[in-house]
Amino acid sequence: MKYGAYSDLIKEVIDFSNTMDSHKKGSIPKDIFVINEFEKIEDFAFEKLYGEDEYTWSDIRQLEMSKVKGKLYRLRDDEKPKELDLLLDIISEGLRRHITDSYSKFFESVVVDLKNCAVNRSVNGRAINFYEKMFKIYQTGGFPCGWDGEYPEGRIVAYYPKEVDL
Repeated sequence: MKYGAYSDLIKEVIDFSNTMDSHKKGSIPKDIFVINEFEKIEDFAFEKLYGEDEYTWSDIRQLEMSKVKGKLYRLRDDEKPKELDLLLDIISEGLRRHITDSYSKFFESVVVDLKNCAVNRSVNGRAINFYEKMFKIYQTGGFPCGWDGEYPEGRIVAYYPKEVDL
């Protein structure tokens, strides 16, 4: 499939969802807050409110995606990536075969995150931003699940199993 100028980068996200190949040594982002307790994921992802504006983790992800979509909508028609509407199903099918039982309650979040990572790449390439950091966390065996600080200042919280070298 041809998605546009950054098709190879979008394909990298799709390929990852089809294999969930992770644990690349030495590449865990340094500008994140790491937790190692699996039990804390739900609290960070679904319960905690962040900052004075009391954003949820979902709110923060949506705010970041609105930046990407704003840039996407400003592109001329001949510059716009193609077939992005198919990404959700493609990523969902690949992920369904590889997600472990312990992460199954987060399935929808992971699918949306990876789709948003691909859409971000369709517009921004490999530019370092929120969704590129999210993808890097997934690639290195982590699970982005919250925020540390007053949004937009601060950093992503990510769960990494204790056996992953930090």
